Amino acid sequence: MKNKRINIRPTTSVYATYKNIKYRPWTAVAEFVDNSTQSYYSNKSKLKTLPTWDGLDVEILYDRNSSRGDQLTITDNAFGMNFEDFKRAIILDSPPKRATRSEFGMGLKTAACWFGTKWSVESTELGSSIKYKAEVDVELLRKYKNEEIIVEEKACDPTEHGTVITIWELNRKLAPRQIGKTKEQIAGMYRVDLRRGDISIFYNGEALEYTDPPVLVEELPDGTKKKWKEKIKFNIPHEGKEYRVKGFIALREEGSTSSAGFTLMRRGRVIVGGYDDTYRPEEIFEKSNSFVYQRLFGEIELNNWPVTQTKDAFDWYSGLEDKLIDELKEICRDYINKAKTYRKPKKIEVKTSLDEVVNKFEKAGVIDSPRTTSVKRKVAKEIETSRDVDLSATQNSDEGIRIEGSNSRSISYKIGGRRCVVNFVLKTDNPSANWINIKQSQASEGEYIIEWNIKHPFFKPYIDDPAFLAFMETFTFAFVLSEIEAYKTCVDGKISPSTIRMKMNDYLKSIIKEQ
Repeated sequence: MKNKRINIRPTTSVYATYKNIKYRPWTAVAEFVDNSTQSYYSNKSKLKTLPTWDGLDVEILYDRNSSRGDQLTITDNAFGMNFEDFKRAIILDSPPKRATRSEFGMGLKTAACWFGTKWSVESTELGSSIKYKAEVDVELLRKYKNEEIIVEEKACDPTEHGTVITIWELNRKLAPRQIGKTKEQIAGMYRVDLRRGDISIFYNGEALEYTDPPVLVEELPDGTKKKWKEKIKFNIPHEGKEYRVKGFIALREEGSTSSAGFTLMRRGRVIVGGYDDTYRPEEIFEKSNSFVYQRLFGEIELNNWPVTQTKDAFDWYSGLEDKLIDELKEICRDYINKAKTYRKPKKIEVKTSLDEVVNKFEKAGVIDSPRTTSVKRKVAKEIETSRDVDLSATQNSDEGIRIEGSNSRSISYKIGGRRCVVNFVLKTDNPSANWINIKQSQASEGEYIIEWNIKHPFFKPYIDDPAFLAFMETFTFAFVLSEIEAYKTCVDGKISPSTIRMKMNDYLKSIIKEQ
């Protein structure tokens, strides 16, 4: 029997089907930005010779009040297109000669048709005196199946360069919420370009910016600091090919349920995780309520990995993704463990917290005329010689409390008509020490040194909560007052077992009445 042939060349009516492609506003806009940035990278040396060149500008303009209704325009000052490039931008299935960010030869067409039923492209190449313009009416192509599109030519100055894409009669109009999301995503997707300093992307005149999240810097017990960020680089062999992986992994200083995770990139452009929607396989990041899910992040470059046509996902369903996850899980092992165990110290300023405690006792009528000041030099030396105390500006306790300012404070007050001074010291350096020490100072009679050991094992489960520390300061100050007053009223140097308990009971009741 004689074989038959089927012509599988697509007709122009296929343009109308592109409105059903699985795009989101930012992935569709990214198709245009890809073309602009790649035009710049491919011709950077020529553009930089221009005396007026000040970098690549890509302007995304969404106009709700144009004469055509809602209209989207993308303008760039990149190198522009000659006629061959211009044809590829319009004709179906016309990939570039060399795969770059513009890889499949479909992005401009599919994204423009997704956004609207009418669109135009206008471009001129640097050094050319001809500007090309073509207009595409998707509905007319669907209806009449025309196989030709008219390209207008007009004279221009050879110093002109760049491309303008205009889309109207939109299939999808951007709501205010989508606009904010689109700006965030575009800034995240082109973070590498924006970091360079010679590429700017604007949305309705607003320059888009991407801010890198602060990386966790941990203060180690020996006083050194470790920045939890490191470069990674490895290859994955798969089905006869080596797939390259490089980038960095890190821990966020502040956890984030929405923004942690891996950002997967290709050829300097984000594929997965522009602003959020990052890559967080459960084998590495665990459940969404885990500390790993909230702290671990990184940028992973997969430059020679296959992507889907819309360039919003990797085409790795033959077991390649599993191999990537296995490698990353092993590399991130220390980071996973640190994310699980690290707790950012909460800041407590001893001066402020003690002032609040003293005010409580004054309002309750327990003490009169209180003053909180710095510990006098003579007493400070006494404290230093009696034990190893760090009176530096900031102390870091690995139990979750960060002491801001000096860890000691002097409190002068009157009680029962007598003036008393207590030098209150927070101990953070010795878990095995007593939870509290009260001793007479050598400086003067009626002056005491109070050492409260907040690293005592009893406090360990609670000490990362500043509210608990404030509560315990109140309780401890009541205990100190009770013991000092009980000692002053003792007979023959002996204190009745109930005296401290009864005095503390009275003080705490007075505090409760004032709250």
